[in-house]
Amino acid sequence: MRLFTLSHNQLPEILSLVSAEDKVLIRQEAVYLMITGQLNSLPCPVYCLAADAAARGITISEPFTALNDSQWLDLVLQAKQQL
Repeated sequence: MRLFTLSHNQLPEILSLVSAEDKVLIRQEAVYLMITGQLNSLPCPVYCLAADAAARGITISEPFTALNDSQWLDLVLQAKQQL
């Protein structure tokens, strides 16, 4: 499993490499991508840091999964590669 981490509110071209076995983590300014619909068609799970969404007044709902800091750490440790 590769972990793609997004921290800016623009979709990077690297997301074209995402497969069903991967996971995407959005944090910081990238949480705004949840309200654009641009991440809804990804073939893999998309996670969001709950604290980053809360700080920006954004509610996390399907298809996204909220993570606290310890869950984020667990996800990072599971990844074979981080991009």
